[in-house]
Amino acid sequence: MKSKAPLAAELSWSDVANWRLARHHLDARAPRTRLGDVVSDIGAVQAQVMSAAELQVAVRCDCTVHDVRDALWKKRTLVKTWLMRGTLHLARSSDLPTYTAAMGKHWIRVNKAWLKFFKVTEDEVWKLTDDIGAALDGTPKTREQVIDAVAKNRPERVREALRSGWGGMLKPAARNGKLCFGPSRGQTVTFVSPQKWLPAWHDAEPEAALVEMARRYLRANGPANKEDFAAWWGPWSGVGVAAWAGLQDELVPVAVEGWRAHVLKEDLKRVATAKAPSTRVQLLPNFDPFLMGHRKRDHLYVRAHASKVSRIAGWISPVILVDGRVDGVWAYRVNRSELAVTLTPFAKLPGRVVNEAKARADEIARAMGLTLGRVSVEA
Repeated sequence: MKSKAPLAAELSWSDVANWRLARHHLDARAPRTRLGDVVSDIGAVQAQVMSAAELQVAVRCDCTVHDVRDALWKKRTLVKTWLMRGTLHLARSSDLPTYTAAMGKHWIRVNKAWLKFFKVTEDEVWKLTDDIGAALDGTPKTREQVIDAVAKNRPERVREALRSGWGGMLKPAARNGKLCFGPSRGQTVTFVSPQKWLPAWHDAEPEAALVEMARRYLRANGPANKEDFAAWWGPWSGVGVAAWAGLQDELVPVAVEGWRAHVLKEDLKRVATAKAPSTRVQLLPNFDPFLMGHRKRDHLYVRAHASKVSRIAGWISPVILVDGRVDGVWAYRVNRSELAVTLTPFAKLPGRVVNEAKARADEIARAMGLTLGRVSVEA
């Protein structure tokens, strides 16, 4: 049996929290001009609930939710599509070719259970992927228009798979760079070709792209191990091993209070010397990327509170973050032009933490174009 490589450093969870908070732009909000960079730095924002995605950006960037929408639909510097874990995300547009090269047919084998569920064969999946790409251009098309274009002379089971509200047959097309979202028409979503819709496109080499995505992952979420990366990226066989093999000359092993993981060699000193943020309290929205980077979240909160954060059906609650740890959850409601916020801490919060939470609530209200109303604290 091979002996473990000698550690490059022994770190505390406080060191790691300070580093990750800075890398996630949670130490201080970035200027609005860096909106796209912020999204890129944290590896995209989860967008199955668009209002949550907008706030994930707004808590990190001095912008409004309208700025996020403009970047997505007018400037097209952001793009909405299915990415990590088969989940909807907003990514920086210039990053999308790297994502799709790292997530395309070269790396992902279609799951047999998935094929059985949708009643299609693997050959049908890849033929549909190509046909969907051919049917799309820079003009937004509804799902029904896409179905009409590609389902002709195909069995009804294929049409039903295309209609799936969870993305179904559209996800492989998205992961292979053939499809992304266009602006909605009321409640109806539309799709476009990313090559024709986005300001620019370039082809990327799949193996180099996967290594680059792992490198970016570690810059935001390190220390971590290949299992953490695979859990963040998606449960596709072999990607964690391949990514870590490609990065082997750039990685160094560390221990965080006994837990062994890796960081990028170039980041080691910065992780060990990261300063505590001046902004110690954050109100993070649903599905925030800070909570999504690792298989386990024991470093973020004690297990007794896990069900309050990670709820049924993969729902991740909005959380009160204090010095990089989750100290409670929060919720909001909108009443006309006012935002009312309720804090539900796991234990009594010091007055300074409540005051900082109110300041964060005020920033969120302004980002939403509202004024802050009552901030209540539940026992």
